[in-house]
Amino acid sequence: MKQTMSIAVTVATLSSFASAQNPQPYCTAGTSTNGCAPSINANVQPNTANSAGCVITTSGVEGQKQGIVFYGVDNTGFTPAPWGAGSTSLRCVKPPTTRVGSPLTSGGTAGLCDGSYVIDWDAFQSANPAALGNPWVAGDKVFVQSWYRDPSAPKTSNLSNALELTLRNPPPLPCVTPVPGMVVIPDGTFVMGSDAATGAPYYNGPKQKPAHPVTLSSCFWMGATEVTQAQYASLMGTNPSFFPGANNPVERVTWFDAQAYCAALTAQQAALGNVPAGYQYRLPTEAEWEYACRAGTTTEYHYGTSLPCNAALFAYSFDLTPPASCQNPSSTVPVGSYAPNAWGLYDMHGNVLEWCLDTYATYSAGAVTDPFVTGGVYRVARGGAWFYESNLCRSAVRSSFSVPNNSSNGLGFRVVLAPVLVP
Repeated sequence: MKQTMSIAVTVATLSSFASAQNPQPYCTAGTSTNGCAPSINANVQPNTANSAGCVITTSGVEGQKQGIVFYGVDNTGFTPAPWGAGSTSLRCVKPPTTRVGSPLTSGGTAGLCDGSYVIDWDAFQSANPAALGNPWVAGDKVFVQSWYRDPSAPKTSNLSNALELTLRNPPPLPCVTPVPGMVVIPDGTFVMGSDAATGAPYYNGPKQKPAHPVTLSSCFWMGATEVTQAQYASLMGTNPSFFPGANNPVERVTWFDAQAYCAALTAQQAALGNVPAGYQYRLPTEAEWEYACRAGTTTEYHYGTSLPCNAALFAYSFDLTPPASCQNPSSTVPVGSYAPNAWGLYDMHGNVLEWCLDTYATYSAGAVTDPFVTGGVYRVARGGAWFYESNLCRSAVRSSFSVPNNSSNGLGFRVVLAPVLVP
């Protein structure tokens, strides 16, 4: 039941965001004396760098008719008004307006409705940096309409319907553009796993062996913190957590819940133009998680050879002499309560376990590039939890849980913005 509910929320969210992403036609086209009712649309929303590939097309124009495409930038309080006495057309764009380029000829066949006007928005704005509204800021609105000659109509012309566009920021550049709340993780090679001894203080087990070289060939962004309850609730409309707190990590989420959140976040941010081509918001792979956790270190913790009690939220330390309880916590704490690792990531040890994208499989000794395991019934979680012992919070330690319904008050997740992978 929980899995079905999450998917239902995601479908509704995806539909809403997809609608918001598209350019929005509005108003009503006039009908030419030859029975044509042109319609204006665009393939994508424009962006502030004029690099979105935005093309505005007015189709269904009477063939061989001269016309222009024009736009305005403020329709506040404006009500569409008749183009002229007896005209079927409406003026749908509030002055002041400006033409998008020179007059055009619709092509097609005279007397038929097979003509069109095609405008390259990016090319016009790039060539006219002083045009109305330029330079653009994300969120700016553009209202576009087409005019065409119709000698037998009132005012000897008619108008298409209109189109509302919303300027977006250009997609972030991998490895370059800062993304709020996230950290850029460079590509690179590291040693994954641990060959530490089976005795105290690490009590290493076979899941972590053998340590082996891993190369990640693509940079990615990773959430600086675990996903909070406020972030989860704002996107999914629910908060399943046992320990309430807006800035506490969301927990009691299944792997499918985490997947649903990532899909909804991808849809939301793609609608705003904030997702690079070939990238998505998703769970990290095991290799991405451990590489980011280590942040260049080779010790059992990113803090060093031991995990100080004041460095992370966990219950019991085998690094103390003699072993003893640490904070003896009874719940999670707000994310970012402890110092980050060298790459700026918080709570990679303790607080809540974090779901990964992979299914569990044993390691081999050979070097691998971009490892990613699919097909099993046990999904991996990393990092340890508030009620775990220190040895279970190590950078290399792997926990695994069956899906779809496994969840607990010590199990949450963080997201990456990374190359698309399908589990």
